Amino acid sequence: MTTKDHIKEWFSRVSERGGYIEKQDIIFLMVQARHLIENHPDISKYKTIEFYSDWIVHTKLDRPSDMRLAIFRDITNALSKYWKSDARALHGEISKIIGLNSLRKELASLFQENDLNMELFSNHENWKTIAGALTYFLQNKPLVFPLENKGKFKTSIKAIMTLEKPADFWIKNLSIIGINDRPHWCFELGGEKNTTKIVGELFIEKF
Repeated sequence: MTTKDHIKEWFSRVSERGGYIEKQDIIFLMVQARHLIENHPDISKYKTIEFYSDWIVHTKLDRPSDMRLAIFRDITNALSKYWKSDARALHGEISKIIGLNSLRKELASLFQENDLNMELFSNHENWKTIAGALTYFLQNKPLVFPLENKGKFKTSIKAIMTLEKPADFWIKNLSIIGINDRPHWCFELGGEKNTTKIVGELFIEKF
């Protein structure tokens, strides 16, 4: 069977149980999406899928990549922008940076390109179910900032460390955690703010 055949068979099973999506279905979905993009002539078109399919199957991600460093850079900038001011705006900005909406758009594009059912990604309630299952499996699997890396990402890492900030801090790690059955993001600071943790609800954007 091809990857597309596996996905179509899965959709049939979901239909047989009245459209109910179980938590473990998200593992299957992300693995199959990864298979689809690995056969794509331009995998760079689906960087968010590539990132999330890595994240969901590892206990932590501590090796640098362009997207992971972009997340640390953008969170550092957002924290600097809203430092001791607008907490709700910060929470919304961090949720955007984590990229669930970008993931939804890429999955919709990928499934459309492969003539597969897009309903999971075009209906907000369906997407909330998928996103909820995804964040469940991402819990306590930290993204770790590669402070000591000396490879090809050395310049990018140094640029993040030297960003203009209101205090001498850097983001050591980012995790998804569950609080009262709702997904939250949590990051820990290094530098003069060492051991400080900042937590906020992970918003799932409406569309």
